Amino acid sequence: MEATTLLTVGAISVAAGLLGALLGLGGGIILVPALILLLDVPEKTAVATSLLGVIATSITASISQLHHRYANLSLGMCLTSGTVVGALVGSLIFRWIDPRWIALLFAVMQGYVAWTMTRPRPVRAVEDTVAPNAHTAQYVDFASGRTVHYTPTRLTLGWVTSLFAGVLSALLGVGGGFINVPVMNLWMDVPLKAAAATSSFIIGITGSVSAIIYLLHGYVDPTLAAPAVLGVMAGAVAGAALSRRLRSNILRQVLVLLLVISAVRMTLRVLGR
Repeated sequence: MEATTLLTVGAISVAAGLLGALLGLGGGIILVPALILLLDVPEKTAVATSLLGVIATSITASISQLHHRYANLSLGMCLTSGTVVGALVGSLIFRWIDPRWIALLFAVMQGYVAWTMTRPRPVRAVEDTVAPNAHTAQYVDFASGRTVHYTPTRLTLGWVTSLFAGVLSALLGVGGGFINVPVMNLWMDVPLKAAAATSSFIIGITGSVSAIIYLLHGYVDPTLAAPAVLGVMAGAVAGAALSRRLRSNILRQVLVLLLVISAVRMTLRVLGR
């Protein structure tokens, strides 16, 4: 592989790791379409390679986010039980699915999540306040200086959607964060920063399940994987530090913009075949 290609993969991976750590998406939402659209990497190879980056991003970002109590470990372990089962199912489907369906599914889900994230959150009435449960948590928001208290709700719905996220993680190489983050934030009443940090923790475990299977079946290209993993780890370190200083509305706007751009490009690729 040419040096310019390696440098390109490394640069893309740094950006993917940075944004992945900021948004709890594992970086795959940037890395997969970039490998496919910019370097013409086959869809299945891009997905398998991306999962290694997802794991690296998760490990790097979670160390910092757990230390600062952004990640809700109790909630994360609960939802992980669903994503792991989904990842096993998705890994089986992955071996037989047409690559064009992977690209199209990627675009459709990105468009839907972008639309969901633009919708205003309903304001909870005072009398509808939820009693604390086993997953109630708090963290200090370094951007505002205040302590945020929250209690996750709709845990059954969260587990079911996590199962679906695990399937998509295995099929698309994005870690499932693009489902977990909006579900936790919009439906389970988890603040965006806590949702992103908890998602970063979840996707590392989920990605490992599928990545092992793909490694055994030869889908991973080592020459792509090495700069991708190193790049996302470097980006994730910067992203984890930066996430403590950015306000949530900025993170939301970045996420929506990236989802829309990538969805359009992936759709055009499928239609152009």
